[in-house]
Amino acid sequence: MSKDQTALRSADEPIEGDSEFSGRGRHLQPQLRGIRLARRGTRYALYAVLLAGLIGGTAAWATAKHTVELRVDGVQQQVHTSASSVKGVLAAANVQVGPHDLVAPDLSAHVDQGASIVVNRGHLLHLDADGKVRDVWVNASSVSDALDQLGYDTRSVVSVSRSQRLDSGTTNVTLDAPKKVTFVIGKKKTAVLTAGPTVYDAIADAGLYVGPADKLSATGTVRNNQVIRIQRVTFGQKVAKVSVPFPVISRPDGTVYRGTDRVITPGEAGSNRVTYQLIYVDGKYSGQVPQRTSVLVKPVPEVKGVGTKDVPAFVASVPAGSAQKIAAAMVASRGWDGEQFSCLVSLWNKESGWRTDAANPSGAYGIPQALPGDKMSTAGADWQTNPATQITWGLNYISGVYGTPCAAWGHSQATNWY
Repeated sequence: MSKDQTALRSADEPIEGDSEFSGRGRHLQPQLRGIRLARRGTRYALYAVLLAGLIGGTAAWATAKHTVELRVDGVQQQVHTSASSVKGVLAAANVQVGPHDLVAPDLSAHVDQGASIVVNRGHLLHLDADGKVRDVWVNASSVSDALDQLGYDTRSVVSVSRSQRLDSGTTNVTLDAPKKVTFVIGKKKTAVLTAGPTVYDAIADAGLYVGPADKLSATGTVRNNQVIRIQRVTFGQKVAKVSVPFPVISRPDGTVYRGTDRVITPGEAGSNRVTYQLIYVDGKYSGQVPQRTSVLVKPVPEVKGVGTKDVPAFVASVPAGSAQKIAAAMVASRGWDGEQFSCLVSLWNKESGWRTDAANPSGAYGIPQALPGDKMSTAGADWQTNPATQITWGLNYISGVYGTPCAAWGHSQATNWY
């Protein structure tokens, strides 16, 4: 028995072998009983302290778990954990947080039973907004939420579905924001904010009517702050009688020298009855388009002989495009030679200088100086301007009065007229 056990035992039992005490045992009995009771109370107190320590240690070691609501990109779950911070809860739920993720409350915040934690993942958008391209991080679960975060108008036209979920990769989004377009019709202006990509979408958004014939100053893709003019096109009608020129039929003619021709059968113009559609732009006449045509008088073709006869040398030597070239061919066609042509050149050099508009105070006119000038109308209605008409009349006059150009030139030299 150890010393401590002896001490404990002696506190409960009588002490033997001590004459002093044995002789006075009865008298000391009450005192010993008090000592025993005191020692017994001390022992019970020690047990109480030990029990309290055991219970307290167990409570500190086994803290009670609690339930936290966790929502990641809109997906809700419950986490049962003993963690006391947001960071601990996320670790318990195996949720890792990236540099672009948004967590509320803060990672260091304390959480209790029933607390709520929201994690919005960062998603990368490759955004093309009205031709401006950039990469931007958003904390949204869908395209619609992302555009709301970036402040884009809900009327913007998006290349993908607004309800599309954003994943961990890069999402390509093309965005056409609403554009201001002003339509001008006459003096009236109508402004509209449109999200449509084309001018016709903007017209529909403005509630305007554009007729199939109306004119637009611009079509295709619409631009911001664009001004588009709409011109109203209306129509009218008129009926008119229209002259129809006669056709010309050319035939080879061996009686005429090469490079010249003659009219075998004169042509006559015809006429048609034409119904026109009249076009008005903003009330002003713009033009007309024939709609229906009916024949009133058919034209008569002109038959023209094209010379195939070899040209004499004197005719070929005269410069092309001149009145004398026309005269040389006509002289040759009448069977006159180069000498006769030389006399004719001298005669009309003296009379008019070969000018079709040569006028004399006496009333004589033209290359041959016909007196009066309107005598030449027998050769053609264009006698005032056409050298061929004037030369034809002049050669007929010379042939009828003098026989040949040289005879006429001789008379002119003698009398100063012919």
